[in-house]
Amino acid sequence: MPEYAALDNAPNLPRRNWASIVLVLIVQALNSFSDNFVKMLLIALSIIIARDSWVGRHMELWLGAIFSLPYMLFAPLAGYWSDRFSKRNVIIWMQVMQIICFAWLALALWMKRVPGSLEICLVGFFVLAVQAAVLSPAKMGIMKELAGSRRLGRVSGWLQVTMLAGILGGMWAGGIWYGTEYEKTGDAWMSALWPLIIISIFGIGELIAALCIQQTPSHHDVHWRKGMALEHFESLKIVFRRRSVRLAALGVTYFWFISNALSFILVTLTKELHPDTGHGDGPMELAKVAGILGIGVISGSFFASHISKNRIELGLIPLGGFGLVAGLLWSGLASLGSSWMYAGIIFTGAAGGCFMVPLYAFAQDKAEKNEKARIHAGMNLMDCLGTLVAVAIVALMKWLELSSSTQFILLSIPTFAAAVYTMRLLPQDLVRFLMLAAVRALYKVKPVNVDRIPETGGVLLLPNHVSYVDALIVGSASRRPVRFVMWDALYNLWWLKWLMRLVGTVPISATRAKDAIRSVATALKEGEVVCLFPEGQITRHGMVNELRKGFELMARQADAHVVPVYLDGLYGSIFSFQGGKFFTKRPKHLRYPVEVHFGEPLAAREATTEAVRRSMLALSDEAFLGRKSWTHAGEDKVAFANAKRLAEVEWHRAGDVFVSLEPEGSVVHRTVKALTQLIPGSKYVECPSEAHATHLIAFGTRATLSKLTGHERLAFCLDSDITSTSPAPALRGYIDAETGILVSVEVPDPPMPANDKDEQFGRKPNSIGRLLPGLRIESTADGVCISGLMPDDERTVSIAGVKLDDQGFLVG
Repeated sequence: MPEYAALDNAPNLPRRNWASIVLVLIVQALNSFSDNFVKMLLIALSIIIARDSWVGRHMELWLGAIFSLPYMLFAPLAGYWSDRFSKRNVIIWMQVMQIICFAWLALALWMKRVPGSLEICLVGFFVLAVQAAVLSPAKMGIMKELAGSRRLGRVSGWLQVTMLAGILGGMWAGGIWYGTEYEKTGDAWMSALWPLIIISIFGIGELIAALCIQQTPSHHDVHWRKGMALEHFESLKIVFRRRSVRLAALGVTYFWFISNALSFILVTLTKELHPDTGHGDGPMELAKVAGILGIGVISGSFFASHISKNRIELGLIPLGGFGLVAGLLWSGLASLGSSWMYAGIIFTGAAGGCFMVPLYAFAQDKAEKNEKARIHAGMNLMDCLGTLVAVAIVALMKWLELSSSTQFILLSIPTFAAAVYTMRLLPQDLVRFLMLAAVRALYKVKPVNVDRIPETGGVLLLPNHVSYVDALIVGSASRRPVRFVMWDALYNLWWLKWLMRLVGTVPISATRAKDAIRSVATALKEGEVVCLFPEGQITRHGMVNELRKGFELMARQADAHVVPVYLDGLYGSIFSFQGGKFFTKRPKHLRYPVEVHFGEPLAAREATTEAVRRSMLALSDEAFLGRKSWTHAGEDKVAFANAKRLAEVEWHRAGDVFVSLEPEGSVVHRTVKALTQLIPGSKYVECPSEAHATHLIAFGTRATLSKLTGHERLAFCLDSDITSTSPAPALRGYIDAETGILVSVEVPDPPMPANDKDEQFGRKPNSIGRLLPGLRIESTADGVCISGLMPDDERTVSIAGVKLDDQGFLVG
């Protein structure tokens, strides 16, 4: 078996691992289905034949208590077996035990009216619960061995979804099948026996699936200790050793308290809706409401699993808690048997799924390798204690003869207290989740090489600064929580300060540089991931500005890794300066597509401004060459590449008219024609006189710019000679003569806000313009070497006598 780190670093899991994960999901889903199928058969049987007996009248409570006892009696031992022996072998043994239990129950049902038949069934059900108690830590523990830590959130979600699907599917199928059989035969005992025989045959299929799971290792360093079988609370000590695991386990316990209480109340609800025991309506109604609850739980679990596919989203927990409160009140206040009541039950289930999935994943992820199964066994022990509390509370409410509606409402009171408690524990996670949820609703964020962020230790992320939502975009792409750096002038705004403090923003002062460096370095030393925008300002021309050197000292003082980041596709959104304005633009897409490219980590001493800029440009090239739009490039990829890069910098406006002063077929002419296809609202004309001067932009070389009328809004001099100068006020650009690739270009100086000390320049004396996005650059002995020109093109552009300066200009 690969180690966890190897699995986490691999871009894809081995096929054998995926196949085994699917088999584990199938086995545990069918196992849960069968156990709860039998449970529903016994409840349905008791509703029909034993409503006046001391067992039958409260069969659901007896079954709930009996199912919990093995977790209390054998949980530590079950955890030890799964830690010591191959978890795959433990799963196989428990499938054999389940088949034996089914045979016992079938015999008890076949005995029919023999005194004590129901009690014998309860004994068989207890043995069935024993196999479930031993299976539980094995199936949970094997998932990390198969999937690793990085994918555990998603796989844990699948595990919970399939388990809940099995539980609720078994309850639904058991009730429907029993009710249908009873309506046909009128024999209460045989209506339970034949479905049980059929489900026993499926148990053989479970055993075969378990045998096909890949072998997992035994852990010989985990030894049997004298008296271990009597150490009933040993696993609890492990659970309670660390605060994070303890709180997660308590949250899971509360979920199972609520879910079991709900299942007991649904039996009361069924009896209120169908008091006549002469028909099969009661069992079928119970199956219906269980299925409705199941739809909600599965939907919520799927949603939580999808949200947690890249990281465990703890912010879902308090949201799920308040959702449970709303669902319980909704179900209790709706009219009995109304569609609103059923809708409330579905909503309650969905909220429960959102509450439970991240808790389970978090507890498993924080567990040590050799303690994982015992921690899960300890959690099962706590869960069964929660179930016993649910049995006692529902028994009390039944003794008080409270209606099911009243019971729903009463349950909402402790649930509200639990939701408030989780919100107080996880305020940052809740606010961060809500903010990132808003970002994901507006942007389709695709992280690229996010695994390059080290899993532990302080990390300084350095992205290019494109828009006002950059911080949220980076936060939504990272698996680890990210703290952001903000100028204290913004941080201290009274309406913003509480929120920034809540999400862990690091305030720095523009006038106290040493304090700013110390604040960020402290956060890095504490093992945090901190995001700092080294440009210090949002780009107003679409290209990377000068990087400020402060981050070098921050990283070195904390000895933290530095990860360059490049945000691709964000320039053009309403929060960027594209078009010469922020905010007041119409969105181009409902979910704006953005890619976040993470670079290789740099050691603190290696992370200079030059190294970080070089890495950013390489990431820019990686993003540019990987775009799907290359499928529309056609045969003239050179013109498409030039137009694509030129269109992404700030110089054009809606309604612009382009004219090429170069002859047809030249690189400039082909590039300008391609531009009109990429820039919405633009058009091409053959002659300057054909367009209004205020919208006309001309492209040519020094030899052809003499054709200008002098009234053009802009003129570009795209030349292949670095020594030539462009006539004023034409903007300089450089096209490589051999490849035809446009490498650099000047743009108009962008307007800056009044009283803003920062400056951004689009042109510079003695330069051939700014290096365009989507190109990587290396310094050479006599100049620069530019690569990454087009997909599948290994050619390079060498320019002697120039260098890339700190502002991004190619200067002589």
